[in-house]
Amino acid sequence: MRMAATLKEKAYLQLKQLIREGKFQSGETLTERHLVELLQMSRTPIRAALERLDAEGLVQYTPNKGIQLLEISLQRAVDLYDFRMAIETHIVRKLSACILTGEQIERVQANLDEQKFHMRKFDYEAFTRADLEFHLLLARFHENLEMIHAIDRLQNQLFRIALNVMRKDRNRMQVSYEDHVSVFEHIRNGNAAGAGETMMRHLEFGKQILVM
Repeated sequence: MRMAATLKEKAYLQLKQLIREGKFQSGETLTERHLVELLQMSRTPIRAALERLDAEGLVQYTPNKGIQLLEISLQRAVDLYDFRMAIETHIVRKLSACILTGEQIERVQANLDEQKFHMRKFDYEAFTRADLEFHLLLARFHENLEMIHAIDRLQNQLFRIALNVMRKDRNRMQVSYEDHVSVFEHIRNGNAAGAGETMMRHLEFGKQILVM
């Protein structure tokens, strides 16, 4: 049972990563046989992973038929960004009223260092992963499980879109990194208004690049 659970998790993580990185095309129909050959796993863990990805809105899975990658419309992407604004501005304002632990500060600083490294290398995919991890870290510090799950699901759906936003504007990585540094400084200084306003501006700018 332990091995089966491990294989299911491995299949899920590998498929999610392939989808997020754009290895499959939106609207493309895949077969279980193709995924079995690609991942070198049996159908059982792959089917479990596909059911989980279906529940998260990344694929449309019909057993014994096909797997179709869902394409996010521009309007839905805008709606998802608006939803992020509502949740994430709330999170940073709440965190500003808390005292972060030394471990939490170290984890965010390590993430910011990672962002800077990838930014200087112009590695859009790696930077986008670190960017989204920054937002998820703050949600985890807030310790609201519903918000953590919501942001995790949103990030799964928005990864390719966020990556495209980075690629559309060569300066976006620098701006995004500086916004993150500013948000974190406001949180550490207990400036709830500043943290909320910076996060709101940060996400609004990303949304505006998307629709340009």
